[in-house]
Amino acid sequence: MVQVTARPAQRVDNIRLGILYMVASVFLFSIQNAIGKWLAQSYPIPMLVFFRSFVALLPSFILVYRAGGLSVMRTNRMAGQFGRAVIWGGSNVASFFGYHLLPLADAIALTFAAPLFLTALSYPIIKERVSRERWIAVSVGFVGVLVMARPSGAENALGVAGAVGCAVCNAVGTLTVRDLCRTEHSASIVTWTAIFMTLMALPALPFFWETPTLPDLALFCSIGLIGGVSQYMATLALSYAPAAAVSPFNYTGLVWGSIIGLAVWGEVPSPPIVIGAAIVTLTGLYLLRAETRQRRQPVQRAAE
Repeated sequence: MVQVTARPAQRVDNIRLGILYMVASVFLFSIQNAIGKWLAQSYPIPMLVFFRSFVALLPSFILVYRAGGLSVMRTNRMAGQFGRAVIWGGSNVASFFGYHLLPLADAIALTFAAPLFLTALSYPIIKERVSRERWIAVSVGFVGVLVMARPSGAENALGVAGAVGCAVCNAVGTLTVRDLCRTEHSASIVTWTAIFMTLMALPALPFFWETPTLPDLALFCSIGLIGGVSQYMATLALSYAPAAAVSPFNYTGLVWGSIIGLAVWGEVPSPPIVIGAAIVTLTGLYLLRAETRQRRQPVQRAAE
């Protein structure tokens, strides 16, 4: 999910519009994941990572233009920008492995563990205190992850590791963005990430290149375009509505993944996936509510 440093001055809160943008963003991410799963059946993962980042430069630069031009790209924290790109690149590699080797809904459900890792890693990475209640929620959530770790594709441990690895990278990436957003514009973060990921994937391309057919080339390009547009829509969602209002709609990804997986591959989520996803979703929503309440307390104390 893309985070923003500040809302444009001309915009006012519009919760319904923010939710609409977030649902559209999650739907597009689900389409991107399904296309990646389809292409990974015939092409190496490094090709998917390259096209995902390279083609995403187009919508990223549009985002920069709308944010005020190349001036927003100036940064004194290039090392931080590069580190974020490394983490996001790891997330892409892990997710493509997960979506390739597991049923689509299974992989999506396992990536829902990201809020759990986010809470668990908050103190080691940014020294953010985690309450006992949130640790209990995290523990319950990890029970759901263990339940899902035996999904319908459980015989492939690499697929499970890829989906969980994606969740870990997403959590670490979110924590790094929290720090970068103090000084960097969100358009800058998104664009530098795409640039660095393209440069990192480029050297591996000659060793893994397989010339795609024209229809497949169109699908490769669509991964980057859809991914870039979905990130932009997530940015719009957060500019029109608070994160607490729109973040729960990330969980609609499981619905889209189930529908697409059933329609394209005939995949039906197994009972462990349904039960585990329900546990992880409920604990994720609880953690979101707890974080929102924690952020409001300093404001209330200041008002007093």
